[in-house]
Amino acid sequence: MDRNILIVGEYGKIFLAPLIQALGKSWTIQHCTVEQAKSELLELVSKAHILVVSAELVYSKDPTLVQDLITAGKQLQLIQVPFSGMEWLKKEWLPDGCIVCNTNQHSEPIAEYVMLGVLEFAINMRHMDRELRQGRWTYGGSIVRGLKHSEIQHKTIGFIGFGHIAKRVTELATPFGMEFIAISRNPKVDARLKWWKDSSHLETLLMESDYVLITAPLSESTRDLINGSTLKKMKPTGVIINVARGPIINEAAIYQALKNHEIGGALLDVWYQYASTDNLEMRPSALPFHELDNVIMTPHTASWTDQLDERRIESVVKNIQNFIDQKPLAEIVF
Repeated sequence: MDRNILIVGEYGKIFLAPLIQALGKSWTIQHCTVEQAKSELLELVSKAHILVVSAELVYSKDPTLVQDLITAGKQLQLIQVPFSGMEWLKKEWLPDGCIVCNTNQHSEPIAEYVMLGVLEFAINMRHMDRELRQGRWTYGGSIVRGLKHSEIQHKTIGFIGFGHIAKRVTELATPFGMEFIAISRNPKVDARLKWWKDSSHLETLLMESDYVLITAPLSESTRDLINGSTLKKMKPTGVIINVARGPIINEAAIYQALKNHEIGGALLDVWYQYASTDNLEMRPSALPFHELDNVIMTPHTASWTDQLDERRIESVVKNIQNFIDQKPLAEIVF
C-alpha cells in the first residue's frame, strides 16, 4: 500500500528535501500550495497519511479551506504543525485515531525579543537617538538636567501563561535582578516565581506587575481576557507585551488605554488583521495604533530568525520519523 506525506504551503518546501533524505523511497512525499485549485488540494489530502501544514493554510483567503482539507483527509494518521498556536484547528474535524503535534522551536528568539522590549521601555534608547539626531540633549546627565531613564532591576514581570517562552524569559531576566509572578490554568510551584496562581488572580497580577507578558494560547476563555476593566488594574507605568495572539487583548480597549496614557505602553507583535501573500500593504488594525507614541509595533516577527528554520526542520523530521518507528512523539496537541 502507498504511504503518503503531503506538505501544504509554500513555506513547507523547507521540509521536503530533509524528509526525502530521512525516509528514502519508503514514503511518497508531495508538496502543494494553498493557491492551487481547491479540488486538487482535497484530492491530494484524501490520499495522505501524514499532513504537514504551514501558517499559509491558516491565513488562507478561503475561510473553510482548513476544515475542508482536514475533513477530506480520511486516511490521516498524523498532522504535524511546525508552529505552536492551534486555535485554528478543531478536534472534531479529525478522522478517528489521527494525532496532531505542533512544535515549540521559538522560545529562545521570542524570549530575546521580550527582553529587548523590557529594556527599551525602561531606557527609551529610540527616543534618545531621535532627540540627539535633532541636536536636542533632552536626555542625559551631561547637563545634569536631562531626562532620566529607568532600570529593570527589582521590577516585576507578570506572566499570563507560564510555558516554554515564559520560563526562558525568567532565565534571561534573572541576572538583571528582576522578579516574577505568573498565572496559568495549572499552576505549580516554581522556585523562580514569587507566586504562581490560577487565572482567577489576574487582577492581582496586573496590579503587581511592571511588565505584563502574554504567552497564553487563544481560546474562548482567553479571548478579550485583557479588556477595558482589567486594563484599569495595571500600574499607570505598566507595560503590556503580547507575543501570543492579538484577540487576547481587546482591540478597542488597549487602543484607548494607550491613547489616553492610562498605562505606560505596549509592545505588540500579534495583531487583529493580517496581510496576505498577495497584499502586503495594510495596517495591522482598523484603529490608528501607528499614531501612538507609547506602543512599539512589530509584524509577528518575534520568532522569525535566521536559525528558526533549522530547528523546525530538525523537530518536524524527527517527530515524523518517531511516528513511523512507533516511538514517543513530542508536543502532542490532540
